[in-house]
Amino acid sequence: MLVVKIITTLLALATTFWAVYVLIIPLIATLYLGFRSRSVHTPTLGERPRIAVIIPAHNMELYIARCVDSITACGYPDDRLDVYVTADHCIDRTGKFAADCGATVLEREVEPRGKTYALGWTIEMLKGIGKAYDLFVIVDATAKVDQGFLDGLVARWADGAPIVVGHPVVDPENLRWFARCLGLTLAHRNLQNWSRNAVGLSGFVGGRGMAYDKAYVERFGWSLALPTAEHGSSHPTEDWRHGVRVVEHGYKVAFAYGAKLYTPLRETLGAATEQGVRWERGRLINMASHGFALFLRGVKELDPLKIFAGLDATQPPVAVLTGVAIVVAAASVLIPSWFAIPRLGVIPLAVMAFYSVAVVAQGRRDGIKASTILWAPFYIAWRCAAFVRALASLGRSAVLDRLSLRRG
Repeated sequence: MLVVKIITTLLALATTFWAVYVLIIPLIATLYLGFRSRSVHTPTLGERPRIAVIIPAHNMELYIARCVDSITACGYPDDRLDVYVTADHCIDRTGKFAADCGATVLEREVEPRGKTYALGWTIEMLKGIGKAYDLFVIVDATAKVDQGFLDGLVARWADGAPIVVGHPVVDPENLRWFARCLGLTLAHRNLQNWSRNAVGLSGFVGGRGMAYDKAYVERFGWSLALPTAEHGSSHPTEDWRHGVRVVEHGYKVAFAYGAKLYTPLRETLGAATEQGVRWERGRLINMASHGFALFLRGVKELDPLKIFAGLDATQPPVAVLTGVAIVVAAASVLIPSWFAIPRLGVIPLAVMAFYSVAVVAQGRRDGIKASTILWAPFYIAWRCAAFVRALASLGRSAVLDRLSLRRG
C-alpha cells in the first residue's frame, strides 16, 4: 500500500504542476494587461517590406485558389508582394489553379516529399532567383487568410520581431463536432501565445500562417525545422521542433493577434484521428530529442526564455492532461486510501476546469460557440486514445530498431 500511495501521490503532484503551468502564464498576463490585444500598426507604403508568400501544396486543387485569392485580397501593394505555390509531387490541378490566380508555381518532384522538405527546397530556390525579400510568409494551402493578415504580421515585424506567428481559427463552415473542439484547441494555443508575448516569453510556432525575416532566413534557411539526423523522416511535427530550436539559437517567437486566418482542419473523423496520432508522436519525439535538453540548458544558463520553451516542449497535451486529472480526481474521491493526501487529487481537475473557462472565452472571440464545451468528454477520450496510439507506435519502432541492430 505504501508503494501505491507513493505512486498516486507523485502522479497527483505531477498533474497539479502541469495544470498550474498551463494556467499560470495566461492568468498573470490577464491580471497584468487584461484581454487587450496589441493595437495593429499599419506601416506607410514607404515602410512596407517586400514579402514572399510561400504556400506548400500537395494535391490541393480544392483549396489552393481560395488560399491564393485571400492573400491577394489583403490589399498589399502588388509591387511589394510575390506569391509562390510549391506544387509538391502533385498529380492533380493544384499548379494550374494556382497559376490561374496569379501565383508563381514551383513544381517539385525531388525526394523526400512532405511539407517541411518542400519549404526547405522552396526557400533555397528563392535565394537563387535574384529577388530581395524582407519577409518570408508561409501559409497552409487549406487556409483562408483574413484581410488584415499580412498587415498584422508586418506590424509585429516592424516592432522588431524576426519570427511572427499568426492567429489561426477554425473555419466557421466546418461544423463537425471534432472540428469545433479542435477549434477550441487552437483557441487554447492563441491564448497561450498571447499571454507568453505579454510577459516576454517566446510563443509556439504554428505552421498555418507565420513569417520569418530576411536575416533569419539568410542565417538558417529552413534548417532548424528539418528533422534531425537521428530521427529522419519519422519526426513530422516541424512546428514544435522549430519553436524549440529557434529559442536554442536566441530567437523569440512573436504572436500577431491581428493576423487572423481560417483553417478547415480535417473533414472526417478518421483523417483527424490519424493526424492527431502523427502530431502526438512527433511531439513525443521532439520532447525527447530537444525539449529536455533545452530546459536543462536554460536552467544551467539561468535563461527564462529557454527554461519556459523547454517546459512548453515537454508539457502533456491539454486534452491528455485533463483526462489524467479526471482519473486522478475520481480515484482520490472513490479510493482515498490510495493517496497520502487524498484532497490533492482534486486540485488539478479544479485548475483545468478554471482554465477551460478562459479557453471558452477565447473560443468565443474566435467564433466558436460556448456550447462546444459540451463535447469535451468525447474530445478528451478521443485525444487520449490518439496519444496512447502514438506511444504504442513509438514503442514498436524502438523494438524494431533494437532487433535490426542485433541482426546487423
